[in-house]
Amino acid sequence: MTQILFGGVVAQAGYRRILGRRATIAGGILGSVPDLDVVAGWIGGPVLAWQQHRGISHAVPVALVYGAALGWLIWRLGRAGGGYGGAPQIDRERRQAWMGLGALACATHPLIDLFTAYGTQLLAPFSTVRFAVNAMPIIDPLYSLPLLAVFLWGALAKMPEVPLPLRFTDRPQRAARLALSYVLLYTLMAWGAGLHMEDRARRELAAAGLPQAAVAAYPTLLQPFWRRLVADRPDEILVGFASPFDARPIRWQPFARQERQDAGAAAAVAAVLATEPGRVFHWFAMDKLHWTVLADAAADNPGGHVVEARDYRYGLPGDSALGFWGLRFRLDAQHRPLGAPERLSERPPPDAGGFRQMWDGLLGR
Repeated sequence: MTQILFGGVVAQAGYRRILGRRATIAGGILGSVPDLDVVAGWIGGPVLAWQQHRGISHAVPVALVYGAALGWLIWRLGRAGGGYGGAPQIDRERRQAWMGLGALACATHPLIDLFTAYGTQLLAPFSTVRFAVNAMPIIDPLYSLPLLAVFLWGALAKMPEVPLPLRFTDRPQRAARLALSYVLLYTLMAWGAGLHMEDRARRELAAAGLPQAAVAAYPTLLQPFWRRLVADRPDEILVGFASPFDARPIRWQPFARQERQDAGAAAAVAAVLATEPGRVFHWFAMDKLHWTVLADAAADNPGGHVVEARDYRYGLPGDSALGFWGLRFRLDAQHRPLGAPERLSERPPPDAGGFRQMWDGLLGR
């Protein structure tokens, strides 16, 4: 939804004078096009979804090309349907506007995705590197609601019928530009809040005699302030939750980096990483995987192992502290996979208690 609103407001800010309120509606539709890659997950399951979502359709150079092509197609269909008339110069101006709108609406989608923790392949197909700035949650009402108001205004408000001067802007177009400025400042503020929490966590860990820690502050739910803090140390993972409005020391929950440290466990993890699902999940999680290796209790697999991998970038206090999702692999005694991995889902259902926990954590209560 946020990408639809952002694409529509971007189009409204830049192209309303030429294309009218159609710019807002078309920008919203085109702004959602990169996310059509979610179809891969519907067809092939979670591993394919992790591999394809925010992949080549989110690469900025690719989005510029197919966005411009979609804009040209809209112009061409409108022209063939008799919706456009006027002098050749006006027709060229409309064509350029539609192509620019399409390119901008599609290419700004991955740029706002960049500021979430999920990871986006901005340079595909030339690189599989996934870029992520831990600034924003996936959904934030303070980010999206102003965009929604401006989007609806631009989609419903008609343009004057008289010929418009080159520098003409009406109130919906000016509001769109103001909304984009607000979104930029809000994103930078959220990014700064995350960097502040990372610096605070490092200082507290150093004061506690734990200086060797790589710290990341991940956004949680619906706001950018209450952060999931993860400190990676050589032998353990520390997880805490805090906000800039909570002056109390961060309470860390320690987890062994890998349950069972023996040679058999290491071999089991290596065997999982040699599989396609294991390799993809390790790449998707950007190396942030926690491993649990257990003896397989099934009677039909003597000497086998169960290996669980969890993406610890995400999670909330309680049962999901180590992550919302993961994969469970079964290996035989020779560390050969037995069938496809099972998906783990430990994300708690949304309820009043979860929102109250977030609110209390945000305010330090």
